[in-house]
Amino acid sequence: MGTSTSSTGPGSGVSLDPPWLDDVVGDIGKGSAVTPSDAVPADSPAGPMGNAPSARYGDARREFGKFAKTGNTEHLRKAIGHYSHRGSGGASAAASRMRASTSAGAALFSFLNAISQGTSAEARHWVDALRATNPSADYVVDAIIRELAPPGGSADEESFRDAMDFALSEFIKEDPTIDPLNMGVNDIWELMKGYLATEAANRLCFDLGPIFESSQLDPRTAVIREREMRRFLKNEIGAHVDLLQGHSANPTRSQLNGVLQEALKMTFELFEADL
Repeated sequence: MGTSTSSTGPGSGVSLDPPWLDDVVGDIGKGSAVTPSDAVPADSPAGPMGNAPSARYGDARREFGKFAKTGNTEHLRKAIGHYSHRGSGGASAAASRMRASTSAGAALFSFLNAISQGTSAEARHWVDALRATNPSADYVVDAIIRELAPPGGSADEESFRDAMDFALSEFIKEDPTIDPLNMGVNDIWELMKGYLATEAANRLCFDLGPIFESSQLDPRTAVIREREMRRFLKNEIGAHVDLLQGHSANPTRSQLNGVLQEALKMTFELFEADL
């Protein structure tokens, strides 16, 4: 999906919660050769009820356009607050709409933790087979993503694959000593912040439409705004992840999904309170 999407976003009168979303959640990591240590997949929160109101994203688009032109993050805060409050049905509903994102994040955390700790013969074999090919960092990132979310599927699946790719690639670029096949728990938590920020940015841009393009920004400024948005979201969401993450070395996927869902909900609530 990325943030430079040509989508005009969902309109008014449609269900706040896509009926196919739970199928996407159920398929995450389904074909992986590495079985998670917790046999029970992440709990999926109930989706919001009802249909979207008319002009659901009008205020959010207006504020987002101001951010695109000026770079003032106060406009971005208001845009996200309006997106959550009117556009999505409130903070809980906005977080629930992103349950495929948080389920995929929980699966990514669990997978990276399993292969790093060698928690099963399957995990050790998967790592050994991959290392035997002397892979580049990019190839390792691609292999991890393919294991959890093969190509194809819905816009949501395209989005969280993009977010996994971007977050992992940026994390390794910032610290080339990082081995994605042998990451500590603290590093994986830090990765989650970048992943969730990228997913939130993807979601906003997909739903609100091509505002960077329609604001007639030059390409360089558009790229800068996208980076500023991801950095802003990482700081805000990351603060809540830090608050909620706990100290377990082996959190279950349900625990992880709960942390990521609550971090999103708290972030949306914070922005709604600024309206």
